[in-house]
Amino acid sequence: MTGMEPIRILYIIDTLNTSRGGSEQHLVWLLKNIPAADFDKHFIILSHFGHPETFDPAIFPKGAPPVLSRQFGFGKIAWFKQVGFLRRYIKENRIQIVQAFNSVAELTAAVAACTVRNCQVVGNRRNCGYDRRKIIRRIHWAENFFSMRYIANSEAARQTAFQNDKTPLNAIEVIRNPISFERVQTGFAEQMKREELPIPNLKPEDKLVGMVATVRPIKDYPTLVRAAKTVLRSVPNVYFLCVGEYQGTEHIAELNELAEQEDVADRFIWYGGIDNPLKIVPLFDAAVLSTHSESFSNAVLEYAVAERPIIVSDVGGLGEIVQDGKSGFIVPPENPAALAEKIVWFLQNPEAAAEFGRNAGAFVRERYDEQKILRQYTNYYRQII
Repeated sequence: MTGMEPIRILYIIDTLNTSRGGSEQHLVWLLKNIPAADFDKHFIILSHFGHPETFDPAIFPKGAPPVLSRQFGFGKIAWFKQVGFLRRYIKENRIQIVQAFNSVAELTAAVAACTVRNCQVVGNRRNCGYDRRKIIRRIHWAENFFSMRYIANSEAARQTAFQNDKTPLNAIEVIRNPISFERVQTGFAEQMKREELPIPNLKPEDKLVGMVATVRPIKDYPTLVRAAKTVLRSVPNVYFLCVGEYQGTEHIAELNELAEQEDVADRFIWYGGIDNPLKIVPLFDAAVLSTHSESFSNAVLEYAVAERPIIVSDVGGLGEIVQDGKSGFIVPPENPAALAEKIVWFLQNPEAAAEFGRNAGAFVRERYDEQKILRQYTNYYRQII
């Protein structure tokens, strides 16, 4: 686009308290990587901002973003004030695209931009229907009255939006998550050693089965806990390393209780959250995601980049990352026996497991290369204006 005026794009999200979540991680990637020479990037937060990299110019080229709740507070009246502010901001800065990163931000942007000419609002569809709260359903229903477009991060998420919300398929573009070169490079450079893990008396021959996921019910850690008992009968020297932030204490307490009941508590390490799981994923002998719902998992993408053999539940878009029988195994959800069988197979066949891992790495590097995904975004932006 040399010699042409940059496209003016506004990114908007409700909260940004961490970059570990999928949407937040993806937003930060866009802010960093969409080329500033071709795109004039703006960013606004509706409610809460607690990101640790507040002053990083690579993420926030225009400085700390406006946080509208600080100006207008919360509640219905405050929301209408936010809409008014956004409308003025869009007009004054001649914004051509507003891309919103959650349901509240989508509706706020749609209402603000509906009377502004030459401004296209883009929403996101990044789940496969697990969040069906009444308020979310109402927002998605209301969005059908606006001429919005959407980006889905998997074909499964695109189909879910069509089935659940009646969003026209031709309004939804599929652009999958990228492999972040910076994240991979940093994670591998800071890779942990086995002896740094909080596992007393860990021996070189001991095996590690890992799962990277927030510790909350939707991620279905209970299936892994129940599978562990079967795994340990065949391969006694296994530890299960669970990497993810706790969302409240109640669920982790339930998981610990279940592990005690299954007599596997001493084999589970609840590691907690980590800024970059690629520091620890290469230590896994097998990488698991047993989950009730998933659109396109960054964790599974990173398993593949680290060339780990992968086992995932047959839900959402995980089959768009894992080639069943070639780069990993796809098993029925909530099926501890099926999960255990594949874990055992990988642990007992390390040469085959290594080949699966190499296949996984080659597949995602070819499909989800950062520059390839970036071109899809920039081409899409140019197309819709």
